[in-house]
Formats: sequence, C-alpha cells, structure tokens
Amino acid sequence: MTSKTPRATLDALARPRYFQAFTLIELLVVVSIIGILAALLFPLGKSMIESGNASKCVANQRQIVAGILQYAQENNNRLPGYICEGPWFWNARLSRAIGASPAPTLPYMPYHPSSSTTNTKGVVTLWICPANNPFKKMRETSYGIIQSIYPNDERPNSNGVASTPTLLAKLDKPSKTIALGDCSLTSSSSARIGSDADIAKVHKGGANFAFFDGHVEFLKPVPAYTNRMFRQTGGD
Repeated sequence: MTSKTPRATLDALARPRYFQAFTLIELLVVVSIIGILAALLFPLGKSMIESGNASKCVANQRQIVAGILQYAQENNNRLPGYICEGPWFWNARLSRAIGASPAPTLPYMPYHPSSSTTNTKGVVTLWICPANNPFKKMRETSYGIIQSIYPNDERPNSNGVASTPTLLAKLDKPSKTIALGDCSLTSSSSARIGSDADIAKVHKGGANFAFFDGHVEFLKPVPAYTNRMFRQTGGD
C-alpha cells in the first residue's frame, strides 16, 4: 500500500523560491529603520567617547600635578623648569616623581613605564590626552605647564647661572592657581602655555586644568591667559 503526497504539499515544493524572499519595499523599510536607529544612537555614542576621553584626561592631569608636588617636596620646594636635562622638557624631569618616563631609554630616567601608563606599542599614554593626540615625538606631551609660573631653564647658562627657581610655598593661593592644562601641540607651544592660543579646547569647546592643590577642573569658557589664576600670585 503506497501513500500519496497531498496536493498542497506538492504545490508548496514546486513553488519557486523567489516567492519566499523579501520584497523591495520590505527591504527599504528595514534599511530605513536601521538608518533612523543609527542616526539616533550616533550622537549618544560620540558623547560617551568624549566623556571617556575627558575623564582619562582628568586622571592624567591629576597624576601629573601630584608628580609636580612630589618633585617640589624632594627639591627644596622648587618647581621643575620648562627645559631640564639635554633638550628634554619638564615632563622628562618628572619621570621619577610619577613613575612614568616619556623616554625610557635615556640613562637618567630611573623608572620605566608601567603597564598602566603605556599602550601596546610602548608609548607612555600618561602624557597623552585621548582627545588631543597628534603624538609626533617622544618628548611631546598633550599637557602644558604655565609659562608665567615655572622657571624657563633648569640648566646653567654659559656663565653657570640657571633661571631663578619658583618656590611652591610662594604661591599665595594654590587652589586658584593653574599648574598645567590641555596644550596645543605646535612647535612654539609644545609642553608650555604662554598665551590663549596655546590652550587646546579639545573637550566640547573647553579644556581641563589642574591646580596646585591637586584638583582638576573643566573650564568652559576657557579664561584668558591674563586671568590671575594663571599667574604666580594666584586667585582673584
């Protein structure tokens, strides 16, 4: 006794496959929905990335200013000079104080970068703001100290005389005096802020600044460089 396949089943098997695919209108509707969702989520994702970059920048500056304060403690209350040994900037001088060197191959750097301050290529990320990262040379940093506060050069000149040191104790109001901030990476302003043009407004039109008491603030609008918080006397 043989069984017969129902007529409806045979018709279904014989039906061309293209009848089971999406129509053009259905595809357009799906693509439109995906596009709308992407348009709604993109600003949110961008905002989250910017917030993460700003938070990382704050953490970097807080650690760096802690290194500046430690350096002063270990050097008779003196702040580091803008230029230190060789052609290197103040961030090289601070490497021992904060445990992260921008040039670990140099012999006078006692600490090598730790895994928490370097990326997979060995570049020290402590000195780099994620939102301000045209990192071209090992001695460059995304952050700049304030030109009107720090001595220009720690090295003695041809007459054996170095710049007059700045003493941390001479700052009248450390909590209102900026120690460093987001800096434009140009040939004229690298690692030092001496004018409004040297400030990098990389965080939603504003910038992060670390003060001599150790706290970090996001300022928008950014105050003019001539503001008293940038000066050695500090405060209003």
